[in-house]
Amino acid sequence: MKASARTALHPDEARLLVERYAVIGATERLPLDDALGRALAEDLPALVDQPPFDKSGMDGFAWGEPGPGPEWRVVGVVAAGSAFSPLLAPGDCVRIMTGAPVPRGTQAVQRVEFTSESRAGDGSAIVSFTAEESGDNIIRRGENQRRGDQLLRRRILSAQDIGVLASSGYATVPVVTRPLVGVVSTGDELVPAGKVLAPGAIYDSNGPQLLAQARAAGALARHYGIVCDDGKALAAALSTALEECDIVLVSGGVSMGDFDHVPRSLIAAGVEQHFHGLAMRPGKPTFFGMKGPVAVFGLPGNPVSTFVNFEVLVKVHIMRRMGLELEPRILPCSLAAAIERRETDRVEFYPARLEAGKGGIAARPLAYHGSSMLSVLAETDCLVRMEFGEKRLEEGRIVDVRLVRP
Repeated sequence: MKASARTALHPDEARLLVERYAVIGATERLPLDDALGRALAEDLPALVDQPPFDKSGMDGFAWGEPGPGPEWRVVGVVAAGSAFSPLLAPGDCVRIMTGAPVPRGTQAVQRVEFTSESRAGDGSAIVSFTAEESGDNIIRRGENQRRGDQLLRRRILSAQDIGVLASSGYATVPVVTRPLVGVVSTGDELVPAGKVLAPGAIYDSNGPQLLAQARAAGALARHYGIVCDDGKALAAALSTALEECDIVLVSGGVSMGDFDHVPRSLIAAGVEQHFHGLAMRPGKPTFFGMKGPVAVFGLPGNPVSTFVNFEVLVKVHIMRRMGLELEPRILPCSLAAAIERRETDRVEFYPARLEAGKGGIAARPLAYHGSSMLSVLAETDCLVRMEFGEKRLEEGRIVDVRLVRP
């Protein structure tokens, strides 16, 4: 499917296109300590039973067959990491700690607070049970997971995933190589942070923001600097980025103005256009194309547009490059205030903040005066999606919001 420069493509169709053209990276193995934030290349099975032995769920006394009397002889101690080899004889018990393997012949573990200890005539320790247990307080081998069961599905590895893998004995894991994302900022008015602003100049926010978004999505990222509104300068920057990167993001210069050189420069550089223009707000003039395996996104210069386009489309492509399908974090909640708009000919993503509502979590639409209003993102937790033809969303309506803040 391709869209001409004059066709405004539905964002859901655009998503399918950017997924389709993603080239999945190679697989490499990394030490587990280096795998945080990387994309797991395959589903992994459990390497051991969890737990790998019958273990005590309590501090207390593991007992076997009853003896002739009501008391139990204490014949040993089992701490976590140790074991008691003999078979428990009738009337015998061992003091046991939480997580320690139960001895052979154990019937149950009596928790320590339900016991009373004393001494026999020969000085040996004996224990009486002072209350009945509701269970045996033993966690059986494989009760939590069996060897060969699925341990983890393909995903971006989080801190808890690292712990799960370590508990199963993984020292290394297969991950997909990270795509390199090149970022090019365009505009005569842009200067890098730290410089003095001349009259008519503004600081480049799209470049740093896109670099941060790419890295947060698990990719490598490289900034190719700020390029003025000049076709030759842009062509030189694009030539380098297209040669070195897997994905190139160009912010600004994608509309139809006299100084919007990006679409012409991309096509002149050999990029095959797949769409230019979305039925989406913000982000209408977005461009997407491919040059061989390299994906190119031309993003609007307005910073909110750039942010939303990355969340809705670019992140989808990055995840697919790493062998994953992006599953947006969607939260159903009520609207804390109504949203109304003038035009209904596009899908719109409206910034909102999460707050406690009467019936749970609510999304409060933020005061928003257009996609150049970058400051709104400082309060944005989520995006409320308005569909074609929707003019107003009433206060209290349940909507599915897209979370955009960790």
